Amino acid sequence: MGIATQATRFMSEWLELVQTGKYAEAEAEMLAETDRGEGFFPLNEVRASFYEKWGDALSGVADASAKYQAAELNWRQWASCSTSGGEGTARMVDVQRVVKKLEALNADR
Repeated sequence: MGIATQATRFMSEWLELVQTGKYAEAEAEMLAETDRGEGFFPLNEVRASFYEKWGDALSGVADASAKYQAAELNWRQWASCSTSGGEGTARMVDVQRVVKKLEALNADR
């Protein structure tokens, strides 16, 4: 089995958990799969999407807020890796979407 096949197999395992709403069970595998090693940013866009969707699935304000904060951090890191101003501006759309979710969540308190 080649490396790409192994990676796809492992990634599909945690993705299957996510598709059934089992984010807590999928988190450790997702973090391991998206870690690119010391000195490199992880796959922030994958992590950000994971945490944003997990936050969307939660009903508790504190729980959702923690996931949205993790999503915001990862979206910001993703935007900071841009190679041009236009690309960075485009990537900030994701950051602003999550910030709005956090603001709406906190407004309900």
